[in-house]
Amino acid sequence: MTSKTQDSEIVDSAKHYPELKCAFSSVIDVFHKNIEHAQLKLTQSDLEYYYKGAEFLAKIGQGDGLSIAFLKVMPWVGGFYGEGAIKKITDFAYQKISRTPNKDAVEPFLISFIDVIEHTNVDQLDDYLGLIEYHLNKTTISIHGIHDTHESPSLKALIGQVHLLLEQLDYEGIYEWVNYGLRYFQDHPERQEEYFSLATADSKAVFQRQRKGALFTDLERPINLFQQALWKTDFMYAPYSPDFEKLEHFAPYLENDIIRLPDIYNELGDVSPCQRYMALVSHLIAHYQYTTRVVADNVSPQQRFFAEVFEDARVEYLAAQDYPGLKKLWMSLIPAPGEDDCDGENQSCVRHRAIILARALIDDNHPYTNKHLLEFVEKFKEIMASGNSSSQDSLSLGISYLVQTHRTSDSFPDMYFDNTEVTYRDDNRSMWIFIESYDEDDEIFQHESKTEDDDEVEVIPPHYYDEWDYAYESYKPDWAAVYERLHSHTDASKIDRLLDKHSALVKQLKKVLDLLKPQNKKRLRYQEEGAELDLDITLRSVIDIKNGSQPDTRINTDFEHDSRSVSVLLLLDLSESLNETVGSTGQTILELSQEAVSLLAWAVEQLGDNFAIAGFNSDTRQKVMYYHIKSYAEHWDDTVKARLADLKAEFSTRMGAAIRHGAHYLDLQQSDKKLMLILTDGEPADIDIGDPQMLIQDAHKAVQEVQQKGMYPYCISLDKKADEYIADIFGSHYSVVDRIESLPKELPQLFLSLTK
Repeated sequence: MTSKTQDSEIVDSAKHYPELKCAFSSVIDVFHKNIEHAQLKLTQSDLEYYYKGAEFLAKIGQGDGLSIAFLKVMPWVGGFYGEGAIKKITDFAYQKISRTPNKDAVEPFLISFIDVIEHTNVDQLDDYLGLIEYHLNKTTISIHGIHDTHESPSLKALIGQVHLLLEQLDYEGIYEWVNYGLRYFQDHPERQEEYFSLATADSKAVFQRQRKGALFTDLERPINLFQQALWKTDFMYAPYSPDFEKLEHFAPYLENDIIRLPDIYNELGDVSPCQRYMALVSHLIAHYQYTTRVVADNVSPQQRFFAEVFEDARVEYLAAQDYPGLKKLWMSLIPAPGEDDCDGENQSCVRHRAIILARALIDDNHPYTNKHLLEFVEKFKEIMASGNSSSQDSLSLGISYLVQTHRTSDSFPDMYFDNTEVTYRDDNRSMWIFIESYDEDDEIFQHESKTEDDDEVEVIPPHYYDEWDYAYESYKPDWAAVYERLHSHTDASKIDRLLDKHSALVKQLKKVLDLLKPQNKKRLRYQEEGAELDLDITLRSVIDIKNGSQPDTRINTDFEHDSRSVSVLLLLDLSESLNETVGSTGQTILELSQEAVSLLAWAVEQLGDNFAIAGFNSDTRQKVMYYHIKSYAEHWDDTVKARLADLKAEFSTRMGAAIRHGAHYLDLQQSDKKLMLILTDGEPADIDIGDPQMLIQDAHKAVQEVQQKGMYPYCISLDKKADEYIADIFGSHYSVVDRIESLPKELPQLFLSLTK
C-alpha cells in the first residue's frame, strides 16, 4: 500500500464520529476543528467523555464559552494525563465549581490546564484539583454557615497565577503561600483578591520565600566572607527578583559599590547555589579590578556583544592567575553546545557562535574545530601570555572576530537561544562609556557637584526584614524596609567640649581602663601538655628519676592570650521623644545621650575594642532609617565626632528591624564576645501600628534571633515606665537609668562591667 493511500484512509477514518448535540453553532465549529486531534490523542472511553462533557457544559446556562474552552483544551489534557482524566475534570468543574456561586470560574479553570500540563507530571492531576478545592472551600462565603451564598473573591485570581505558581513553587510552597493569604485576608474580600493576584508586597514576599532553591539572604554570610577573603572588598548586596521587578536589566551587575544579583538560585548540574553565587561575585569583582571603560559610541551592538565575550574571558584569565580554582568553577557553569547545533542557513547563530567562543576561551580541551574560532583563541592566549592585556584588546578581538565569522543569517529574526546563557556573567556595563549622551548636557556637572547633604535614601536599595506577628505566631516576610545612610556631620569640637566638661569622670575612667587593657600573652607553667618545655621543671624531674623518686610530669609551659576579644555595637534610638527636656537641667535626652556616647566611645578607643555606633528611627514599616555614625573600621576621630555632634531626633521607634540590621553587621565581626547595646528612651512604636504589643513582641523575637546567633543584646532604658514592658523584650538583660542626667557617668561604667 502506498503512503498516499495510507494518508487517505486516516483522513477518512477521522471523519467517522458522532455529531455533537449542541444548539450553539460556534461550539459546533470548534468541535469540527478539534475532533481529529482529539481522536489521535484520546482513547475511545475518553472520546465519549469528550463528547458528553462538551454537550453538558453547553446546557448549564453559561453560554458557549465553557464548551469552547473544553473542546480546545481537553485533547491535550487527556493525552497528557491519560484515561479517565477528562471525566475527573468534568465532574470537578460541575460538582465543585459550577454548583456553587463560583460558576464564572469554570472557564478560567478549564483554560488553566494549558499551563498546568506544562508544569506538572502525569501523576499530579489530583494535586492540582485538591489545591483548587482547598482554596474554594476556604474562600467561598457562607452567610448563615450552611449554604454557600457568595462566590470566592479570589478563586479566579489564584487560577490566573497558576503558571507562575507551578513554575516557581512546589505544592508545599503553594499551600504555605495560600494559607498566609487565608490567615490574614479571609475576611477582607478586596485585599484577598489583591493578595492572590500577587499584587501586594506581602504576597510577593511570601511567594519569594517559598520558591524552590536557596535564597541569597540565607547564604549572604558565607558569600560575604568569601568576598572579603579573596578580594579584600566589602561591596554591599542588593538582591532582585526578575519575576516581580520591572528592571531594564535582568543580568547581575556591580555599580556604585553595590552588587545587584538574583535573590534565589537553584542547583545547576553539580554546582550548588552557594557556588553559583561565588562564581557570580568573583566575576563581577574581576571586572571591577581589571576592566577599564572603552568608548562605545561608534561600536555596533553585535561588535559590543563579541567584545564582551573576550573581556569576560580576559578578566577571568587574570583572576584565575591568583585563584586557579575559580577557573574550574566558572567552566562548570559555561554551556558546551555542539558545534553544529545551530542551522546557519535558516537561523541567526550569533548567540551560538558567542557561547562556543566563550567555552573555547576558558576550556583548553574544548571539542571545536572551526578554523576562525581556533585562530582567535590562539590570538587571545598570545595577548594574555604577554602580560599586558587591556579592555581595548577585547574590543579589537571582538570586532575582528565578527568580521571573520559574519553571516547573512545573523540578521534573521529566528535567533538560536538553546543552551547559550551563562547565568553568572553580568551585562558588562562596566566596560562601556557613551560620550555622546553627555554632550551639551549639564546633568553630569550637576551630579559631580552633589553634596553629602543631598537626600540619598533611595540611592542605596533597602534591606528587607521579616517582622513577627504574635497574634498569628508567624513572620510577615520582608515586611520592614531598612535604609542605610551615613549620618550627616557638623562641628567635631562640640564633642571635645563635652569631654572637657566631664574631665573628672574621664580621669576616673582612665584608671579603670588601665587595669582592663590587654596584656598580650600570659605564661602558664606546670602543664602536662604545652607549647614548650619548662627547663627548670624538666631538669628537676630528671634529677628525681635518677634519685629513684616519682618525677613531676607537668614539665611543659603553655601560653594563653590575656587580651580582650570583644566587638560592640551601640545602637541609639533617635526617635522624636529624645527632644524632651530632662528636669531642670535644661538639656534634652538627646544631648545627654551625646555626652554619654562620647565618653563611652573614648573609653572603648582606649581599650582597643572593636566598636561601632549606629542610630535608628522609623516612619512606618516602609522607611526604617539606620544611620552609620562610626563603623568598626574607623577610629574615634574628628570625622566620627562630627557625625555624633549632628544627631537629630525624629519619627518613631521600630526597634526589631533595627536590631536585626545591626546584628547583620555585628555577626560579621571576628570576636569571642559580641555585645549589642541598645540605648532607648521608650517602648517600640510606629505610626502604622495600632496594637502596642505588636512591635514589643517583634522586638522580643528579634532579641531571641540575635541571641541564637551567639550575640549578647543588652538594653539601657531611659524610660521611667520601662518596667511595664522592658522585661518582655530583653528578659533580665537590661538596666533602667532613673536619673537620666546621670547617664554620662553610668553608660561607660555599665559597658566596662559587661565586658570584663
